[in-house]
Amino acid sequence: MLQLRWSLLLAFSCSLCAAQTALTIQQLEASARRRLAVRDANGALADYEQLAQLAPASAGYQDEIGFLLAATNRASAAIPHFKRATELDPRLAQAWYHLGVALWLTQQPDAAIRGLQKAVALAPGHADYRFRLASAYNDTGRSAEAIPELQRAAQQLPTNAAVWEALGLAFERLRRFREARDAYRRGLDLDPKNNSVRNSYGYVLVNSNDPAAGLKEFRKILAEDPDNVRVQVNVGYAYIGAGDFKAAIQQLLQVVRAHPDAADAHYDLGVAYKESDDLPQAKSELLQAVKLAPALAEAHYVLATTYVDSGEPDKAIAQLRAAVHQRPQYADAWFELGTLLKQQGDTDGAIDALRHSVALDDQDAGAFNTLGLLLRRKGDSQAAQQAFAKAAALRQTEEQEKEKKLHEGLARTSK
Repeated sequence: MLQLRWSLLLAFSCSLCAAQTALTIQQLEASARRRLAVRDANGALADYEQLAQLAPASAGYQDEIGFLLAATNRASAAIPHFKRATELDPRLAQAWYHLGVALWLTQQPDAAIRGLQKAVALAPGHADYRFRLASAYNDTGRSAEAIPELQRAAQQLPTNAAVWEALGLAFERLRRFREARDAYRRGLDLDPKNNSVRNSYGYVLVNSNDPAAGLKEFRKILAEDPDNVRVQVNVGYAYIGAGDFKAAIQQLLQVVRAHPDAADAHYDLGVAYKESDDLPQAKSELLQAVKLAPALAEAHYVLATTYVDSGEPDKAIAQLRAAVHQRPQYADAWFELGTLLKQQGDTDGAIDALRHSVALDDQDAGAFNTLGLLLRRKGDSQAAQQAFAKAAALRQTEEQEKEKKLHEGLARTSK
């Protein structure tokens, strides 16, 4: 009998402990909510740390701890908690998203993207997750991957101007200027006071063969912000697009005199001088551009073509090497480098450059043909034949496309 009473007492004590523990969890959760309501992040963090001790298998508590650490500028300390949350509940999309953001904040872009991809896969209807993933793609030069994510995000968030701006940027980076124009236009309709979007919109208008419309947008910005150097440079760029090189030079000279360290102004001014056949001035401005901004691959490329025009191939080759060093994916620069090296008798160097070129742009029949000639000269007949065959196939496709367009034009005329 005594043993039975002792067992009952133990059972009652355990039940009481469980009730007290449950009550403590409820109290701590309520306390955390109250503290968050008054922006006491550190107090709420202390509550969630106690909750995690009481319920160590809770992914939600680990996620909350990580979130509060990240929100108080402790992203590195947050990461282990987000990782623990994803281990405890691999299907908790929120934790994967928070992990991706924290990894991004700590400059771990590849790992961040993997976390964001997981979040989107688990919660495809969550537009914010998708937008953050697409932004990460854009920021790491993966614009082709950003576009489908941004297109879906735009369907989910059609009134979010930032989504349309990001989509415009992705299209612009891929030189799909007409699509970029349409995306920026949507963003501008939603946020007409956003002059950054208006400037991008004007830029892609110029690149869509409508420099007058681009110039109109730039002037709208300058009416509100006359000291905006970037837009002042773009006015000169619009004049170049319109073929008015005299106006471009006049505009850009004003900019470089007021802002001698504006590399993009020197670059555009160099282009305007080159298009005006003033090669000495073009070289002077382009040399200043690459001095101020060595990473500006386009400036190295245009300077190289200017050296070619002035009969200085060695200097041109040096600038093309600089261009591909700064941007290894620069297909045009690789092609020009290969062509110049071929002319200078450097067959091996030319073959290497042209192989880079066709690897980046496999639709250039001329590059394949030149590569074939060089390979044949080296005695590599098999590789040469492959290059010639590719060039022939591309030319056949080009001829078929021309014939198709001709027939379509005739059909329209006969209606």
